[in-house]
Amino acid sequence: MLLEEKRSWREYFAPGLVIFLGVVAVIAFGLVVVTRGDDPQPSNTTPVLGGLGEPTAAQVPIPLPSASPSISPVPVDSIAIERSAVPDRVDLSAEGTIDWVHWGEQGTYTLERNANGGFAILEGTPDPSRVRHTASPEAFSWTGGHPLATAKGVTSGVRSCDAGSGFTLSAPAGTRDTTLRLYVGMIAGRGSLEIRLSTGGKVVTDTWEQTGESMATAAYTVSYTSSGTGKISIKWITDESFDEDCGGVTLQAATLS
Repeated sequence: MLLEEKRSWREYFAPGLVIFLGVVAVIAFGLVVVTRGDDPQPSNTTPVLGGLGEPTAAQVPIPLPSASPSISPVPVDSIAIERSAVPDRVDLSAEGTIDWVHWGEQGTYTLERNANGGFAILEGTPDPSRVRHTASPEAFSWTGGHPLATAKGVTSGVRSCDAGSGFTLSAPAGTRDTTLRLYVGMIAGRGSLEIRLSTGGKVVTDTWEQTGESMATAAYTVSYTSSGTGKISIKWITDESFDEDCGGVTLQAATLS
Protein backbone atom coordinates (compact mmCIF):
# COMPACT_ATOMS: atom_id res chain seq x y z
CA MET A 1 0.00 0.00 0.00
CA LEU A 2 2.73 2.39 0.92
CA LEU A 3 4.70 1.54 -2.18
CA GLU A 4 1.73 2.28 -4.32
CA GLU A 5 1.24 5.65 -2.65
CA LYS A 6 4.87 6.66 -3.33
CA ARG A 7 4.57 5.62 -6.91
CA SER A 8 1.34 7.56 -7.27
CA TRP A 9 2.99 10.74 -5.85
CA ARG A 10 5.91 10.52 -8.22
CA GLU A 11 3.62 10.03 -11.16
CA TYR A 12 1.83 13.31 -10.37
CA PHE A 13 4.79 15.30 -9.07
CA ALA A 14 7.14 14.82 -11.99
CA PRO A 15 4.81 16.12 -14.70
CA GLY A 16 3.76 19.02 -12.49
CA LEU A 17 7.35 20.02 -11.92
CA VAL A 18 8.00 20.02 -15.64
CA ILE A 19 4.94 22.18 -16.24
CA PHE A 20 5.98 24.59 -13.48
CA LEU A 21 9.48 25.00 -14.82
CA GLY A 22 8.07 25.62 -18.29
CA VAL A 23 5.82 28.36 -16.97
CA VAL A 24 8.74 29.98 -15.15
CA ALA A 25 10.83 29.91 -18.34
CA VAL A 26 8.05 31.55 -20.35
CA ILE A 27 7.61 34.30 -17.74
CA ALA A 28 11.35 34.95 -17.64
CA PHE A 29 11.55 35.24 -21.45
CA GLY A 30 8.62 37.65 -21.46
CA LEU A 31 10.32 39.88 -18.91
CA VAL A 32 13.45 40.04 -21.05
CA VAL A 33 11.46 41.05 -24.15
CA VAL A 34 9.53 43.72 -22.24
CA THR A 35 12.72 45.14 -20.74
CA ARG A 36 14.35 45.44 -24.17
CA GLY A 37 11.24 47.07 -25.59
CA ASP A 38 11.45 49.81 -22.94
CA ASP A 39 15.01 50.85 -23.93
CA PRO A 40 15.05 54.44 -25.32
CA GLN A 41 15.47 54.65 -29.06
CA PRO A 42 18.63 56.39 -30.31
CA SER A 43 18.02 59.99 -31.40
CA ASN A 44 17.83 60.49 -35.15
CA THR A 45 20.50 63.19 -35.21
CA THR A 46 22.54 63.80 -38.34
CA PRO A 47 26.19 63.38 -37.48
CA VAL A 48 28.24 66.55 -37.65
CA LEU A 49 30.96 66.33 -40.26
CA GLY A 50 34.00 68.49 -40.12
CA GLY A 51 32.51 70.93 -37.63
CA LEU A 52 29.89 72.11 -40.14
CA GLY A 53 26.81 71.50 -38.04
CA GLU A 54 23.92 73.86 -37.57
CA PRO A 55 25.01 77.06 -35.79
CA THR A 56 23.69 77.40 -32.25
CA ALA A 57 23.61 81.21 -32.48
CA ALA A 58 22.85 83.77 -35.17
CA GLN A 59 25.85 84.33 -37.41
CA VAL A 60 27.22 87.88 -37.57
CA PRO A 61 28.34 88.90 -41.11
CA ILE A 62 31.96 89.96 -41.35
CA PRO A 63 32.25 93.33 -43.11
CA LEU A 64 34.44 93.28 -46.22
CA PRO A 65 36.62 96.25 -47.13
CA SER A 66 35.07 98.39 -49.85
CA ALA A 67 36.86 98.67 -53.18
CA SER A 68 39.20 101.61 -53.38
CA PRO A 69 37.99 104.30 -55.79
CA SER A 70 39.98 104.52 -59.01
CA ILE A 71 42.33 107.47 -59.07
CA SER A 72 42.82 109.28 -62.35
CA PRO A 73 46.43 110.01 -63.21
CA VAL A 74 47.48 113.57 -62.56
CA PRO A 75 48.21 115.38 -65.85
CA VAL A 76 51.84 116.35 -66.30
CA ASP A 77 53.68 118.69 -68.64
CA SER A 78 55.17 116.46 -71.31
CA ILE A 79 56.71 117.04 -74.75
CA ALA A 80 58.11 114.38 -77.08
CA ILE A 81 59.48 115.10 -80.55
CA GLU A 82 60.51 112.97 -83.51
CA ARG A 83 62.27 114.21 -86.65
CA SER A 84 61.56 112.18 -89.79
CA ALA A 85 61.57 112.41 -93.58
CA VAL A 86 58.69 114.17 -95.28
CA PRO A 87 56.43 112.05 -97.56
CA ASP A 88 56.44 112.95 -101.24
CA ARG A 89 52.85 114.16 -100.94
CA VAL A 90 51.16 115.61 -97.87
CA ASP A 91 47.39 116.16 -97.58
CA LEU A 92 47.11 118.88 -94.95
CA SER A 93 43.31 118.76 -94.63
CA ALA A 94 43.36 114.99 -93.98
CA GLU A 95 46.11 115.23 -91.39
CA GLY A 96 45.14 118.41 -89.55
CA THR A 97 41.86 117.35 -87.96
CA ILE A 98 41.93 120.35 -85.59
CA ASP A 99 43.73 122.91 -87.73
CA TRP A 100 46.34 123.25 -90.48
CA VAL A 101 48.33 126.09 -92.04
CA HIS A 102 50.43 126.50 -95.19
CA TRP A 103 52.82 129.39 -95.79
CA GLY A 104 53.67 131.37 -98.92
CA GLU A 105 51.52 130.03 -101.75
CA GLN A 106 49.98 133.42 -102.55
CA GLY A 107 52.78 135.68 -101.34
CA THR A 108 55.62 136.21 -98.85
CA TYR A 109 53.32 137.09 -95.95
CA THR A 110 50.25 135.05 -96.83
CA LEU A 111 48.95 132.03 -94.92
CA GLU A 112 46.57 129.47 -96.40
CA ARG A 113 44.74 127.74 -93.59
CA ASN A 114 41.82 125.56 -92.51
CA ALA A 115 38.66 127.63 -92.90
CA ASN A 116 37.15 125.89 -89.85
CA GLY A 117 40.28 125.53 -87.73
CA GLY A 118 39.47 128.43 -85.43
CA PHE A 119 42.99 129.85 -85.80
CA ALA A 120 44.33 127.22 -83.40
CA ILE A 121 47.79 127.44 -85.00
CA LEU A 122 49.14 130.98 -84.79
CA GLU A 123 52.33 132.63 -86.03
CA GLY A 124 54.15 135.38 -84.23
CA THR A 125 55.35 138.61 -85.85
CA PRO A 126 56.98 137.80 -89.22
CA ASP A 127 60.72 138.38 -89.50
CA PRO A 128 61.77 141.19 -91.88
CA SER A 129 64.18 138.88 -93.71
CA ARG A 130 61.40 136.51 -94.81
CA VAL A 131 61.53 135.39 -98.45
CA ARG A 132 59.06 133.25 -100.39
CA HIS A 133 60.42 130.10 -102.04
CA THR A 134 59.17 127.32 -104.34
CA ALA A 135 62.00 124.89 -103.63
CA SER A 136 60.23 122.22 -101.55
CA PRO A 137 60.99 118.71 -102.87
CA GLU A 138 57.61 117.57 -101.47
CA ALA A 139 54.15 118.63 -102.66
CA PHE A 140 51.32 119.78 -100.39
CA SER A 141 47.58 119.74 -101.03
CA TRP A 142 44.41 120.70 -99.18
CA THR A 143 40.66 121.27 -99.36
CA GLY A 144 38.43 123.47 -97.24
CA GLY A 145 41.05 126.19 -97.02
CA HIS A 146 40.93 129.97 -96.80
CA PRO A 147 41.61 132.19 -98.64
CA LEU A 148 42.62 129.49 -101.14
CA ALA A 149 39.94 126.81 -100.90
CA THR A 150 41.70 123.98 -102.77
CA ALA A 151 45.26 123.33 -103.91
CA LYS A 152 47.36 120.44 -105.23
CA GLY A 153 51.06 119.95 -105.89
CA VAL A 154 52.12 123.00 -103.87
CA THR A 155 55.92 123.33 -103.38
CA SER A 156 56.03 126.84 -101.96
CA GLY A 157 56.94 128.09 -98.50
CA VAL A 158 58.90 130.84 -96.75
CA ARG A 159 62.55 131.09 -95.63
CA SER A 160 64.76 133.29 -93.47
CA CYS A 161 68.12 134.66 -94.58
CA ASP A 162 70.08 135.81 -91.51
CA ALA A 163 71.40 134.31 -88.28
CA GLY A 164 68.91 134.92 -85.49
CA SER A 165 65.93 135.12 -87.85
CA GLY A 166 63.23 132.51 -88.26
CA PHE A 167 59.68 131.65 -87.20
CA THR A 168 57.66 131.50 -83.98
CA LEU A 169 54.42 129.51 -83.66
CA SER A 170 51.94 128.59 -80.94
CA ALA A 171 49.00 126.22 -80.45
CA PRO A 172 46.58 125.36 -77.62
CA ALA A 173 47.69 122.91 -74.91
CA GLY A 174 45.57 120.95 -72.46
CA THR A 175 45.39 117.71 -70.51
CA ARG A 176 44.51 115.65 -73.61
CA ASP A 177 47.19 114.21 -75.88
CA THR A 178 47.76 116.52 -78.85
CA THR A 179 50.01 116.23 -81.90
CA LEU A 180 51.52 119.15 -83.77
CA ARG A 181 53.42 118.33 -86.96
CA LEU A 182 55.83 120.86 -88.46
CA TYR A 183 57.09 120.71 -92.04
CA VAL A 184 60.36 122.63 -92.09
CA GLY A 185 63.54 122.86 -94.12
CA MET A 186 67.07 124.25 -94.34
CA ILE A 187 69.10 125.90 -97.10
CA ALA A 188 72.80 126.56 -96.48
CA GLY A 189 72.46 127.02 -92.75
CA ARG A 190 72.14 125.54 -89.28
CA GLY A 191 68.88 125.86 -87.40
CA SER A 192 67.58 125.04 -83.94
CA LEU A 193 64.12 124.07 -82.76
CA GLU A 194 62.95 125.06 -79.28
CA ILE A 195 59.61 123.92 -77.81
CA ARG A 196 58.11 124.77 -74.42
CA LEU A 197 54.77 124.63 -72.58
CA SER A 198 53.38 127.68 -70.82
CA THR A 199 52.32 125.47 -67.90
CA GLY A 200 55.87 124.31 -67.17
CA GLY A 201 58.01 121.26 -67.78
CA LYS A 202 61.24 120.80 -69.67
CA VAL A 203 62.20 122.75 -72.76
CA VAL A 204 62.85 120.43 -75.73
CA THR A 205 65.39 121.37 -78.40
CA ASP A 206 66.88 119.97 -81.59
CA THR A 207 69.56 121.24 -83.99
CA TRP A 208 70.59 120.24 -87.52
CA GLU A 209 72.19 121.79 -90.58
CA GLN A 210 72.40 121.71 -94.37
CA THR A 211 75.59 122.93 -96.01
CA GLY A 212 74.50 122.67 -99.66
CA GLU A 213 72.44 125.08 -101.74
CA SER A 214 69.54 122.65 -102.17
CA MET A 215 66.78 122.44 -99.59
CA ALA A 216 66.84 119.68 -96.98
CA THR A 217 63.48 119.05 -95.32
CA ALA A 218 62.17 117.32 -92.21
CA ALA A 219 58.89 116.65 -90.44
CA TYR A 220 58.82 117.24 -86.68
CA THR A 221 56.10 115.30 -84.88
CA VAL A 222 55.50 116.99 -81.53
CA SER A 223 53.35 115.00 -79.07
CA TYR A 224 52.42 116.88 -75.92
CA THR A 225 50.13 117.21 -72.90
CA SER A 226 50.04 119.89 -70.23
CA SER A 227 49.02 119.98 -66.58
CA GLY A 228 46.34 122.56 -67.35
CA THR A 229 45.01 124.89 -69.98
CA GLY A 230 47.84 126.72 -71.71
CA LYS A 231 49.75 126.82 -74.97
CA ILE A 232 52.77 125.30 -76.64
CA SER A 233 55.33 127.66 -78.16
CA ILE A 234 57.73 126.79 -80.99
CA LYS A 235 60.79 128.65 -82.21
CA TRP A 236 62.50 127.59 -85.46
CA ILE A 237 65.52 129.87 -85.72
CA THR A 238 68.62 130.17 -87.95
CA ASP A 239 71.71 129.76 -85.75
CA GLU A 240 74.20 130.28 -88.57
CA SER A 241 73.96 131.09 -92.28
CA PHE A 242 76.44 129.46 -94.68
CA ASP A 243 75.43 131.66 -97.63
CA GLU A 244 76.09 135.39 -97.75
CA ASP A 245 73.11 135.85 -100.03
CA CYS A 246 70.41 133.93 -98.12
CA GLY A 247 70.97 130.85 -95.98
CA GLY A 248 68.81 129.62 -93.13
CA VAL A 249 65.66 127.82 -92.03
CA THR A 250 62.45 127.38 -94.06
CA LEU A 251 58.81 126.73 -93.11
CA GLN A 252 56.23 125.07 -95.36
CA ALA A 253 53.27 123.88 -93.27
CA ALA A 254 51.94 122.75 -89.88
CA THR A 255 49.04 120.51 -88.79
CA LEU A 256 47.30 120.00 -85.43
CA SER A 257 45.40 116.88 -84.41
